[in-house]
Amino acid sequence: MCGIAGSTQPNDHRAVDAMLQRLAHRGTDGSGVSSDPNGKIALGCVRLAITDLTGQANQPLISVDGRFVLVFNGYIAGHRRKIQAVTRDGLTFQTRNDAELVLQLMSDAIRRGSDPAKVLQTFSGQYAFALWDVAQSCLWLARDPLGIKPLHVLSRPDGHIAFGSEISAFSAISPLVRDERVKSTYLAHLFVPVPDTGKEAVKLLPPGTLMCWQAGEVSIGLIAHPAYRADKASQIPTAGDLLSAVRQSVADAMDADCEVGCLVSGGLDSAGVAALACDIARERGQSIPKAFVMGFDDPALDETEATQKLCRHLGQELHVVAAPTQPEDIYQELVAALKSVGGPFANPSIVLMRCLAKAVSGNVKVCLSGDGGDELFGGYPRYRAAQLYETYWHHVPRHLRRLTAKLYGAGNRREIHRFLAGGSGARNHAFAVWNNRCVIPECDARIAQRPDLGGSLTDTMMHFDRDVTLPGNQLLMSDRCGMAHGLEYRLPLLGYDVVRIAAAVTAKQHLKYGSKSLWRQAITPYLPAGHVQNHKIGFNPPVATWLVGVARYAWGDENRILEAIFADIAISQGRKTAYWNRAISGKDLDMALSVWALMVWQIWVELDGSDMGCAADTA
Repeated sequence: MCGIAGSTQPNDHRAVDAMLQRLAHRGTDGSGVSSDPNGKIALGCVRLAITDLTGQANQPLISVDGRFVLVFNGYIAGHRRKIQAVTRDGLTFQTRNDAELVLQLMSDAIRRGSDPAKVLQTFSGQYAFALWDVAQSCLWLARDPLGIKPLHVLSRPDGHIAFGSEISAFSAISPLVRDERVKSTYLAHLFVPVPDTGKEAVKLLPPGTLMCWQAGEVSIGLIAHPAYRADKASQIPTAGDLLSAVRQSVADAMDADCEVGCLVSGGLDSAGVAALACDIARERGQSIPKAFVMGFDDPALDETEATQKLCRHLGQELHVVAAPTQPEDIYQELVAALKSVGGPFANPSIVLMRCLAKAVSGNVKVCLSGDGGDELFGGYPRYRAAQLYETYWHHVPRHLRRLTAKLYGAGNRREIHRFLAGGSGARNHAFAVWNNRCVIPECDARIAQRPDLGGSLTDTMMHFDRDVTLPGNQLLMSDRCGMAHGLEYRLPLLGYDVVRIAAAVTAKQHLKYGSKSLWRQAITPYLPAGHVQNHKIGFNPPVATWLVGVARYAWGDENRILEAIFADIAISQGRKTAYWNRAISGKDLDMALSVWALMVWQIWVELDGSDMGCAADTA
């Protein structure tokens, strides 16, 4: 993992060096900049050395003939096997690094006039990179199809561009202007959906994009998503097929020239990854990976007891990291998180993830995570809601559904209220309500995409979460929080063979015996008795408590809080007070998240233009 940056502005070596200084937290093991012989471009990298720790693997990497220059962020699963295979085909390598594998295969494809996107679709892993072709004065930018690693592009005068792993890098070369047009979609999703970022002229390269820049002209290619290469016409994959694919993905993710750890929880995904990692470590004669979990004072949020039982079963050394409780600490971590994102981001779990990553990075350099399991295998309750709607509820006359939703108020059980609110109309209404996180109608929050609902509503919702919400939310947090502390998260459940198998199974099949039926069947033998029956808690803070504490820390008394948070919304004082009281009651999570999002927006606006361009890790 690394931080990469570059600029096509002529003779911009010093500017790129300044960009790298703002990305220094992403790579503490080296820094380098390479300039085109004719001054046409400069590319740089700050390196976090994970594979091949020698200086020979430092970046930028230059091909033997000097034609191609690469800066690379990420890792390629099974890269040693691939290097051996292509070596037999005649290629020679100077390092044991996966970045050189990308350099060799991409440059070979370009020399032969082949489509480089087809090379990239053979890789599994997580990556973002820039490749400069000196001979053709052509810059290739790519981001992995799952959207695990970020790559931002800044449009500059006269058709020139700059790129960087984080938006903060661009403040070294250009003033950044806030883009408030993203507010409606930000409030709906709690993040800014791709390609927007919250900054004018700055776009986030969509997942699976291969962009080519040449003399100010841009063309776009697509790297095939593994899910859409799944063959649904063949035999339905078995639990054994899934287990084999996940096991190989875990084994590949553990291939690092440094110590590897695991995030663990009382749930199924991270526990399953940890269980396989421990089994593989024993098989290889390696030490058992250390385990990390966040502990909470509130028993309703805490998974420590279940995790301790899991780690005793697996033989792991468990480290419990205390969740922050003081408003000042939470505020400072939130500010640091907004700087690393570079735009508004309202999932409060980002504060927890920053604190956890800081503790984990003091023990290991690489950490395995269970991210993606809910989206791939059907873990969220709203998937069951969609299935219930399609099977039964939409057959009920619409006027009766609307009346039921009206009679069942928001103060009642959250899941039932949301189901009835979404289920009161047609399928597109259900999709919009269940995917819009904002419950304040005056905000005019709107989801970014309206996907084709021609197929199963449940399948559509799972695909939307995998392709839009996962990269915009959870994967963004994993990257920014880990890299803020020089920690590489690897996500085995997003290995391409795993994704293909999961996509070949319909949502109905994933939910056949409850959530994650296939994955549950596959991993149960590796977990302690009763673990798969644990109640799903999730990685969430006490939002209402945090909201009160942070708002009071930022603005003081309630009048100032309401004035700040609802500054841009035309509603009465009484309505503001009512929304605030619902949000801090501890009984309305949706309202708490909606008001939290408004608060974060205001904090971001107040920060913007002051020190938002500074190095991300300040807490």
